[in-house]
Amino acid sequence: MLLTYIDKFGDWNPQLLRELKGRFKLRNLSIAAIIAISIQSLLLLSFSGQLPIDPNTIDTPPFQYSRYCTATPPENSYAPYNQLYCIKDLVGNWVINWQLWWLDIFKVLSVTGLFILLVSGTYLLITDLSKEENKGTLNFIRLTPRSSNNILLGKMLGVPSIIYFLCLLLFPLHLIAGFQAHISPSLMLAYYAGIIISCGFFYSLSLFFALVSSKLGGFQSFLGSGLVLMFLFMTTSVVLSSHDFISHTPLDWLILFYPGTILAYLVESTYIPVKTAELDYETLHQFAWYGKQFWQNSFLGISFILANYCLWTYWIQQALNRPFRNPNATWISKLNSYGISASFIILATGFVFQSGRRGRFEYHIFDNFIVLQMFMITFACLLMIALSPHRQTLYDWARYRHQTPENCRSLLRDLMLGEKSPSTLTIALNLGIIFAYLIPTVLIAPLDNSFSILIGFFVSLNILIIYALLSQRILLFKLPKPTLIATVILGVLVVVPPVVFAILQLTPHEIATPWLFTIFSLAAFNHHLETLTLMSVIFPLLSQWGLIALGSYEMSKHLQKAGESETKSLLMNN
Repeated sequence: MLLTYIDKFGDWNPQLLRELKGRFKLRNLSIAAIIAISIQSLLLLSFSGQLPIDPNTIDTPPFQYSRYCTATPPENSYAPYNQLYCIKDLVGNWVINWQLWWLDIFKVLSVTGLFILLVSGTYLLITDLSKEENKGTLNFIRLTPRSSNNILLGKMLGVPSIIYFLCLLLFPLHLIAGFQAHISPSLMLAYYAGIIISCGFFYSLSLFFALVSSKLGGFQSFLGSGLVLMFLFMTTSVVLSSHDFISHTPLDWLILFYPGTILAYLVESTYIPVKTAELDYETLHQFAWYGKQFWQNSFLGISFILANYCLWTYWIQQALNRPFRNPNATWISKLNSYGISASFIILATGFVFQSGRRGRFEYHIFDNFIVLQMFMITFACLLMIALSPHRQTLYDWARYRHQTPENCRSLLRDLMLGEKSPSTLTIALNLGIIFAYLIPTVLIAPLDNSFSILIGFFVSLNILIIYALLSQRILLFKLPKPTLIATVILGVLVVVPPVVFAILQLTPHEIATPWLFTIFSLAAFNHHLETLTLMSVIFPLLSQWGLIALGSYEMSKHLQKAGESETKSLLMNN
C-alpha cells in the first residue's frame, strides 16, 4: 500500500520525489532534530533566566526586577531600564505577566523561523541549481516532458525539505506560545499563510537569480543568500523597533515584502500596550495607499500584503520559466513586460499619497514623487537588462525574420512582441505605460506645479530611452561579458552626473538647467521654477529626441547590413 502511494506521488512530481529521496536520510534528519531541540532549549532557558529568583536560594538580591514583573519600583531603589519590581501574591508565588513572557518567546521564534526558512532555503536552492548546472544534469531535467512549473515546484518543495522538517519541530512551541499570549487563532493562520506565500516569493526569486547568474559560479549562492539576509536584518531592525517604522514615502512598499510585518497585527490582538510589547503596531495604521488608511483593519491589511506577494510571485514564475527552458532567451517576454510595468506603477504610485509629519503636505508629496522617480529609474534599468537580446540573437533576427511563418508580420508588431527583435521600442512602450498612468495621478495631486512635474518625468523617460538604445547597442559588440559591461555603463551614467554636479556644487536649487540633462531631471523643478525658462526646457528635449532618432537610425542600418552580410555569405558558400 505504501509503495502504491509513493508511486502516485512520484507520478505527480518526479522531481520532488527525487529530491526527498536524496535528502531525507537519517543523518540529515538527526542533525535537524538536534538543531531544533537546541534552539528551543536555549530559548526557554534564556527567558526562564529573566524571571525572579526564588528567595530561598543563596545570594538573593534585596530587590528583584524583571521585564515580566508587574509592580512599580520602590522610590528608594534603582530599577534597571524597562524593568519592573517583582512582588508575590498572598500564596507566596511571584506575580508574573505570563502573557508577555509567552509573547516574547513567540516573537523570537517567529523571527528565527523567518531567517532559517528564507536565508537557508535561498542558499540551498541556489547551491543546488548551481551544482546541477556544473554536473550537466540541469540540461537533462530541461529535456523531461514535465512542465517547467512542475519541475520548479519540485525543487522549491524538495531542496529545502530538511529546513521544513526543522521548522516543523519548532512549530509546536511556536503554536503554544501564540495561544498562551492570547493571539487570535485566525491571525495566526493568516501569519502561517503569509510565511508560506513569502517562501514561494523568495524561493522563486532565488531560482531565477541562480539561472541568470550562473556565470558567477559558487559565489552566487553566497551573494543571493547574503542579499536576503541583509534585507531581513534591515527590515527586522526597522519593524521590530519601538520607533515609527513608516517613512511616509514609496519606500514603505519595501516593508510589505517583509513577512514579519504581519507580526504587528498578531501583537495588536493581544491588547498589550505598545511600550510593553516593544513593537509599535499603532504605526502600521499610518500606512496609506492612495490616501486610504485601511491598514487599521487587520483583514484588509494582511490581505493586501498577501496579494502583493502573490502578484510578484506570479510575475517571477512567468520570468522563471523562460531561462529554465532556454538559457539563451531574454529573461522576460515582451508581452509580460507590459503587465509588469502596469503592476509596478499602480502599486508604487499608491504610496506617494501619504501625509508627512513635517513641512507642508504638497512639499511632502513632491518629495515622494522624487522617490518614485528613483524607483522608476531602477525598474527601467532592470527592464533593459532583462529584455535586451544579445548579438547573435539579433543577427539571426535580421537574417531570418521574413523566412519563418511566425515572423511574417509587420515590423512594428515584431518590434513590440517579437522575442528576438531589438528591445528599444518595447522599453519605450513600457515607459509610455508608466507615463500614461502618471499623467492623471500628478494632475489630481495637491501640487501647485503639476505640469512642471510631468515635464520632469517626461525628460527622465527620454533619457531612459537613450540608455536603452545604448545598452542594446553595446550588446551588439563582440564582448566577453556584454551584459555585465552594459550594466556597469548604465550604472555609471545614472550615478556619475549627480556626483559630478555635487562636486561642482551645481545644486538643483541654484542651477536647474544642467539637471535636465540627467536622469534625475525632476530635481530641477524642486520649488525653484523661476530659474527655468521655456528654452532651457525645450533645448534638452530636442537634444534627447535627436539622439533617440540618430541612435535608432544607426542601429537599424547596422542590423540591416548584418542581415545582408549573412545572406551574401550564404549565397557565396552555395
